[in-house]
Amino acid sequence: MQYRVGYAACKHFNHWYGRVNWEAVSDELQISVIDCLEYFNPLQAKIFPRRCPETEEWRIEDITALKEFTEAHFRQKMSINDWVLAGKYINIMHSDCIAKMWSLITFEMTPQLYVQITEYRRAGLLWPTICHKAKCERTMDIVRVVYANTNKDTIASRSRKRKTQFTISKHQHWTAAEDTMLIDLLDKYTSGRDIDWNYISKTIGHSKNACRYRRILLRPRLKQNKGSVETEGGISDASTTTTPLQKSVQESTS
Repeated sequence: MQYRVGYAACKHFNHWYGRVNWEAVSDELQISVIDCLEYFNPLQAKIFPRRCPETEEWRIEDITALKEFTEAHFRQKMSINDWVLAGKYINIMHSDCIAKMWSLITFEMTPQLYVQITEYRRAGLLWPTICHKAKCERTMDIVRVVYANTNKDTIASRSRKRKTQFTISKHQHWTAAEDTMLIDLLDKYTSGRDIDWNYISKTIGHSKNACRYRRILLRPRLKQNKGSVETEGGISDASTTTTPLQKSVQESTS
């Protein structure tokens, strides 16, 4: 089944959008979209995910597809495996999907901002100028998606209660395999000054700042690894050395 899903994914790959039409793959194989994504292996199909950081503007079609997919298939808190499936669906790294979705759901369209953007649009201003004049704290694609899904009837209720469908943590970007890879790479360096963060960032696939912050969170595990190595190598030394108190006890007994 993995080979069939990969073959169908290559067949229905849209080069213009840079992602697979998984609904067509599901209809062809007569299985659900989630099953198709679970069987799909990007390395085998040679369809590699794209890197789209949160600070860069996404296409509106990608954000809309990600939003509709998560709302249709995941009603509760999403695990890291669910985000991996969402990343496969739009062919974007799952860490970038988490960051972009977090930026989307935390952006508040206040009534004042909604009226201000509406007036700018009626005046014929373009979106870059609107975001600059309105002093929006998000990228232009986020503002456009939130504004398109907002109207006068929902703006009041949305301002009173923020949508909390997804519970996303900023530490949810990392998988267990990536943590193990980071620990193995850090073991090769003796001191913090010698760490090549550019090499680590390219190897793991996260930014340098993300790798540095993840190293801080993994310090207890790093100390445990170093402590286990030191105890194994220091058992023989501890048995041969004597403390001043032990010397005085030996002299008194003799």
